[in-house]
Amino acid sequence: MRKMLAFLSIFVLFVINSPSIFEIYACADEISNTREVAIIMYHSILPSKTGQYCITPSMLEEDLLYLSKHGYQSVFISDIINFCEGNASLPDKPIVLSFDDGHYNNFLYAYPILKKYNFKANLNVIGSFCEYSTNSGDIDNPNYSYLTWDEIKILHDTGLFEIGNHTYKMHSFKPRFGIAKMQNESEEDYKNSLTYDVMKLEQILSGKCGFTTKVFAYPFGEYNSQCHNILKNLGFKAFLTCNEGINHLKKGSTQEFSLLKRINRTGKISTTEFFTRNNIV
Repeated sequence: MRKMLAFLSIFVLFVINSPSIFEIYACADEISNTREVAIIMYHSILPSKTGQYCITPSMLEEDLLYLSKHGYQSVFISDIINFCEGNASLPDKPIVLSFDDGHYNNFLYAYPILKKYNFKANLNVIGSFCEYSTNSGDIDNPNYSYLTWDEIKILHDTGLFEIGNHTYKMHSFKPRFGIAKMQNESEEDYKNSLTYDVMKLEQILSGKCGFTTKVFAYPFGEYNSQCHNILKNLGFKAFLTCNEGINHLKKGSTQEFSLLKRINRTGKISTTEFFTRNNIV
């Protein structure tokens, strides 16, 4: 009898202290509705050079092998938008590969590697650089050439690349630093200059490539509240900064993707060191 009472006492304590079925479901729902997403920021891919903004094709391939081995799946920025708007899910371990500026070497070296491992990427292009390559015919030097409009369309049509706006001609240090407001520039003039530049690239992408974008990458990572509001009113939804860190996303909450953090992939360290240093394991 004593053994039976002792057993019943333990059973009652277990039931009282155990999570209810509703708590279990709530916990599972919370896990499914939140994601930590790293966005890796690449620039040039060159076989004979490494630096702060340049890695070799073999390093890129090592990155993709590492991510595959550790269970990461690539997604587009638009997938993040859809998740945060409550319209879609994300894989358990999402990762975004982001290529800035629109270097021709991304087409020559990065694209075949991404295709080999079936990884997606976002490609943020500078319109004036692409316009120069298209019009000058100086298109096939991996050290300095930029993508032509035809090449951008080819990459987009593969389904492996999502294109972002990196301004038409504001990725420069002068007369303003990126899209920063100039000294003594009126708010109205600033709004008009930024709108004209950004929408010029959108119009070219629409006319020559057949699409527009909702993703904007800030040149040099420079931004302010005024430009952010202007761009939102122009229809952009997601904004890529150069602030480093992991993005903590919640399904149904759009605030998180407003200013997305990215981690620059320097060519000065190995694949393993880069990912472990940034807790991408």
